[in-house]
Amino acid sequence: MAKDNINNSRMAGSAGFTLMEILAALVLIALVLPAVMKGLSLVTIVTSETARKYEALDQAEAKLAEILLQEDWKDGTKSGVFEDNEDYEWTMDAANWTESGLKQVDVTVFWEQRGRYKEITLSTLVYNAQ
Repeated sequence: MAKDNINNSRMAGSAGFTLMEILAALVLIALVLPAVMKGLSLVTIVTSETARKYEALDQAEAKLAEILLQEDWKDGTKSGVFEDNEDYEWTMDAANWTESGLKQVDVTVFWEQRGRYKEITLSTLVYNAQ
C-alpha cells in the first residue's frame, strides 16, 4: 500500500501544466496568430481578384466573338454594359493596322474592385475586304 501512495503522488504532481508553460503558450499564440490572420487575409484578397479577372476575361472573349460574328467592328468604336453582369463595362475600338486591309479590334473590359478600376484588353486582327 505504501508503494501505491508513492506512485499516486508522483502522477498527481506531473498531471498538469505549470503557469509558466501556459503563459509561454499564450505568448507564442499571440505572436503567431496575427501573422497567420494577415496571411489568410492576403490569400482571400488574391483569390477574389483572380476570380474577378477570370470573369472579366470570359466576358471579353464572349464580347469579342460576338463583335466579330456580327461584324460590329466595322462601325468603329462602341461601348456598353454586359446584360448578364452589370459590374463589368466594355468598350470596342477598331483601328487600321499597319498593313492595308487589316484592322485591329480591341475589346476592353472594366470593373471596380476594392475602390480601384481594373481593366483587361483582348485584341485581334480582322481582314477588311472592301
